[in-house]
Amino acid sequence: MPLPLETLWAIEPHTEAKHKILRKYLDAWFPIFLAFNRRIVYLDGFSGPGRYTGGQPGSPIIALQCAKTHRAPLAAELVFVFIEERQDRADHLTSEIVQLQCPDRFKIDVKCGQFATKLTEILDALDRDGYRIAPTFAMIDPFGFSGMPYTLIQRLLSKDRCEVFISFMVDSINRWLTHPDDMVRAHITETFGTDEPFAIAMAADDRVAALKDLYHRQLAKTATFVRYFELRDRNDRVVYYLFFASNNATGHYKMKEAMWKVDPLGEFSFSDATNPDQKILFVNTPLEILKSDLVRQFRPLGETTVGRVETYVYDKTGFLRKHMGEVLTDLESQGLIRINPVKTDGKRRRTRTYPNEALITFI
Repeated sequence: MPLPLETLWAIEPHTEAKHKILRKYLDAWFPIFLAFNRRIVYLDGFSGPGRYTGGQPGSPIIALQCAKTHRAPLAAELVFVFIEERQDRADHLTSEIVQLQCPDRFKIDVKCGQFATKLTEILDALDRDGYRIAPTFAMIDPFGFSGMPYTLIQRLLSKDRCEVFISFMVDSINRWLTHPDDMVRAHITETFGTDEPFAIAMAADDRVAALKDLYHRQLAKTATFVRYFELRDRNDRVVYYLFFASNNATGHYKMKEAMWKVDPLGEFSFSDATNPDQKILFVNTPLEILKSDLVRQFRPLGETTVGRVETYVYDKTGFLRKHMGEVLTDLESQGLIRINPVKTDGKRRRTRTYPNEALITFI
């Protein structure tokens, strides 16, 4: 969408879809991280005014609502940092926050300025004073592709228990990729942390896919878990990609759960496209994809544990534990796996159950 000039603007349908995912993820993220930490941070790098012209909440208000109304007690301190470049929008966001009447344990800071500048100041101050950053979820949702330098995102991910959720406007980057303007080229280099995109412009047949894969590789230099999700319209055109990067296995799994929980999105569809050979639509996805994958991965290994299979499903696929259970049930009924009646703990395995201690052989 074009950059809006007004303080408030109408919400785009694809933004509503993205906000559904954000809400589902934060519903899981807040209680998990607050259970083990005295403080956690939600950072929104391109906050906007907090409200759209139709009355829909923006991402900062969604985050505050999730924390404020969560059914689990959230007793620790929650720090919310909202960064917005325009003063009129920052002021409007502040007024929206006042109306929420948040509890005192919510520490809310609305900063007017550029995302890169403000986050750099925060990280510099923490490093200078010898403090560790609290567990942080960073929402990075720009209109285009400038102002989100890769080196800064890499720096944040290098901190313990920090993760990012990025709207990656690859189509916009592709349109500007061959532009001769030095400033445009500098923004592209800054976004990727390398000048490799310009080689892609000259050599790649599918530039969008090549740019997406390059950004994935860059994030994976610092993050153990990197997944990206496509949002396509009814004409099967890619609207944008959402990248999630984390070094936390639980956060990675909860993001996958959030994607699977999002209701069908009407004119849009989400898919996990991290593995281009296993594109997973989050509605009516056939489990044959996972079945074939598990057989290919584990048949050569002989007997192994269900726990090892589970780790693979958690960390290397877009599927969940429940999908693994369905697949194993189907494979066992077809005689394509053999389950040892005795588990690694010496106890007998109950029929049609697949605990992690069970020993499994793919035939």
